[in-house]
Amino acid sequence: MNVRPVLALAGVAVLLLGGCGSDDPDRASDSPGSPSSSSQTTVPTPEQLAATLVSADTYDGTWTVNVPPDEQAVTDGVVTEDQRAFLPRIELCGKASEESRAAVAALQWQAFRQLDQTEDDPIDMAAGDRSGHLVFVQEFLMAGDPADVEATFEALRDGLRACEGDFPAGMEGPGTTEPMAVPPVGDDRFGELTTMEEAGGRAYWLLHTSWVRQGPVLVNLQVVDIVMGKGVRPVFTATDVDAFLTTAVDRLP
Repeated sequence: MNVRPVLALAGVAVLLLGGCGSDDPDRASDSPGSPSSSSQTTVPTPEQLAATLVSADTYDGTWTVNVPPDEQAVTDGVVTEDQRAFLPRIELCGKASEESRAAVAALQWQAFRQLDQTEDDPIDMAAGDRSGHLVFVQEFLMAGDPADVEATFEALRDGLRACEGDFPAGMEGPGTTEPMAVPPVGDDRFGELTTMEEAGGRAYWLLHTSWVRQGPVLVNLQVVDIVMGKGVRPVFTATDVDAFLTTAVDRLP
């Protein structure tokens, strides 16, 4: 699939999943009125999930849906069995448990969309100075029995937390992954910010990764800014990233 990939580098997952313990301020309470895994028993179909994906008019600014000219492209948001193999995959580092590895192996996305922010492409060598931004958002959804989704969430959370920290250069340059605060949405949530140098040091990637478990639905939202050029600053603030996630979760069935 010809989408800009969310990379997994040097055994450190860039698709990062979390969920917080009961003492974590990012965890939503199970008080009356709050959604809980036991209160949501209707599992949405892939078609229903796809209908809730973010679209070109969801966010402020000018966005387009990335639909590559490829027979494996996810055109309507629903991920088929053949297309699933072309989506980015989580790669865990050596510190992750076997339980976490099994959860990664079993993870099957049912809906996916990538939005690209429309602007001049600084990767285009004809532009000369390679200065500016490449900005895109990727949303991944799956649904299942709430208890199974919760167990998967927890196993992935534990494995991915074990892989936080610095990682060496691989296909791209070195980088680091650190916790990122996320707004109180869903039943569980977790955020990570991965900062990574482009090979050659001419640019750096900021990957704002948020995961949310809401009843039978598992959400991964990636807000990516590739920053190129001396003195160029990141596009998004933490408030902006929070708004991206809150809007996506509000659309869930």
